[in-house]
Amino acid sequence: MTHALIIGSTGFVGSYLIQELFNSPNFDSVIVLVRRSVFDSNPKLREIIFDFENKDAINDLEPVNHVFCCLGTTIKTAGSKDAFRFVDYELPLRFAQWAEKIKADSFSIVTAMGANSDSSIFYNRTKGELEDEIKKLSISIIQIFQPSLIMGPRKEPRFGELIIKGLMTVINPIMIGPLKKYRGIHAKTIARGMVFHLDNSGQGVSVFESDKIGISI
Repeated sequence: MTHALIIGSTGFVGSYLIQELFNSPNFDSVIVLVRRSVFDSNPKLREIIFDFENKDAINDLEPVNHVFCCLGTTIKTAGSKDAFRFVDYELPLRFAQWAEKIKADSFSIVTAMGANSDSSIFYNRTKGELEDEIKKLSISIIQIFQPSLIMGPRKEPRFGELIIKGLMTVINPIMIGPLKKYRGIHAKTIARGMVFHLDNSGQGVSVFESDKIGISI
């Protein structure tokens, strides 16, 4: 039996990823951690009401084969830099370390284009610091996905992002060559890539820039 765990399953990418895992014959069960029950029933689904603020709650989880992290927020949504860092750094690292502890086969995470621990931009620096720590872990397969602007319909539209998405829709086709990695990428494409690359990339750490996440179908 192959078991997958998703953190951030109700988010932009996570909501597509859960469907990809349901549809994949390679996964027998899909475990999602949520603050409250939100998903319709599915033969593969196991929904766990989880207290993310409780550091010890993770110790009650059963081991799984693959861990997928799609957590992400903005400083505006989180309310402060500390709250943002909790969601985008502390929680992902906690689950990555847990994946190492239980000897999971893989840990896959969505970070961001421009992630760099030396960046002067707080968002990029936080993502980069997280990547640096995850790369140190002894997990057989570590996959880091660095998307550009994530396209598709959000549950809670962001006005400024809507404008940029509209612009990206127009200019995406002319962004070729070195500019290709700056194209907007649909959340479903990221989710599909996370599943595809798990079976098609080798052992160790793999970092997928935005233009390398998608697959040809």
